[in-house]
Amino acid sequence: MNPLYLSPAVVVSYDNDNTAFIPELWASEGLAILQENMVIANLVHRDFENEIRQFGDVVNTRRPGTFQIRRKADGDPLQNQDASATNVKVPLDQWFYTSFTIKDGEASKSFQDLVDIYLRPGMMTIARSVDRAVLGRVHAFLTPALANGGPSGRVGRLLNLSCQNSKDYVLEAREQLNINKAPLEGRNLVLAPVSETALLKNELFIAAQMRGDFGTALESATLGRILGFDTYMDQNVNSPSLANADADTTGTVTNALATGAGGSQAVTLADYAVNIGEFAVVAGNDQPTYITAATTATGATTAITLNEVNKYATAASAPLTVYKACVAGAAYAAGYVEGIVLTGWNAAPQIGQLVAFGTGAGRVTYTVIESYLSAAGQQTIYVDRPLEQAVASGDKCYPGPAGALNLAFHRNAIALVTRPLAIPNNAMGVLSHVGVYNDIAMRVSMQYSIANGGTVVNLDILAGVAVLDDRLCVVLQG
Repeated sequence: MNPLYLSPAVVVSYDNDNTAFIPELWASEGLAILQENMVIANLVHRDFENEIRQFGDVVNTRRPGTFQIRRKADGDPLQNQDASATNVKVPLDQWFYTSFTIKDGEASKSFQDLVDIYLRPGMMTIARSVDRAVLGRVHAFLTPALANGGPSGRVGRLLNLSCQNSKDYVLEAREQLNINKAPLEGRNLVLAPVSETALLKNELFIAAQMRGDFGTALESATLGRILGFDTYMDQNVNSPSLANADADTTGTVTNALATGAGGSQAVTLADYAVNIGEFAVVAGNDQPTYITAATTATGATTAITLNEVNKYATAASAPLTVYKACVAGAAYAAGYVEGIVLTGWNAAPQIGQLVAFGTGAGRVTYTVIESYLSAAGQQTIYVDRPLEQAVASGDKCYPGPAGALNLAFHRNAIALVTRPLAIPNNAMGVLSHVGVYNDIAMRVSMQYSIANGGTVVNLDILAGVAVLDDRLCVVLQG
């Protein structure tokens, strides 16, 4: 036999690349970078078990229950209560990954060099995706304020948070959580950059002697403890700012409308016939309302009905903004998780923007977590979760209004559930390792690719996001 075929494999080695392709080190370093760059994902309820799962599996987490008070007289026996909790099913339908190839010419670089070139940008992308998926559940808390004083999932007004009213808005969110019996400890406030600026223009939130932290919070790049909330800025908080002919059109409402009033409103919208389902915001009320009925003729709109009564009174001739529908460019089945092609705009819906499909009882709202122009007049979006119901080609998509949707919440409002992924068979030439840190599991897989002339590295995380208790989160609009 030719001895050539019995020769051991030769591995080229350099002085500084001893750790360049050890997946355990990539997992450890990657998880540390991930934790540094996530904001809201570090603040919500986390559920982790070291049990291998695959995409689409359903796991069970729990919403903590409450006890009822009991009182007894001397000598009466104690009445035990079961420690109950409500089961919440969470599908593992969030598979975040990033993949790249380390070319042969770079293989001799040190591990730290490769971290800076490849791993850090890759983990920042995953961190951003996880945060956006968690923040994308904001639509679950956008229940309207009721005229009879019932529970509300939102406070404030879109595009109206300022240094003058910022304290009032935060106090309104605090009051609503108090009414909803949210625990006082563990409350957080996560702000979009534009909302953080509004708060920092208020002296209350920056004066060390008034804050009680002697300025240490601002020095550490957080806003610290504000009116009962641990407060953070998160660049991924949903905050679209639309102002183009493709996205919206403006008109006026004819008559004043009082707080708590609703029904058909006469409007002047001469250049656009609205579609049922489109978001429409009246200045003064400034809530994410949408159209449920309309009167249109010859390309104009003369009356609309919104889905809810006024939270705030609006004046005669108040500006009206209607956010134009676009169209699904293909058919998508229920459970679809990849990019959704839209047509009808020359600009893509923005990341963080609400989008809805369907009308009436069949309406479902999502949040855009990725968006880009994929061709002329064609946009591709990814939403915060798999489609709950099928979308047909040509179905209208209703993008939401501009404005920040900040979250004031207790950690038990939302759960981030993660599970380890299976390790590939190393007989296939794959080096793989699952690392776990702070209840997050990440898999690192490496394999040499002759076609690509380098080592392919794949980093992935399997997760699910679920609302545990909608009473424990309030959307602070800004």
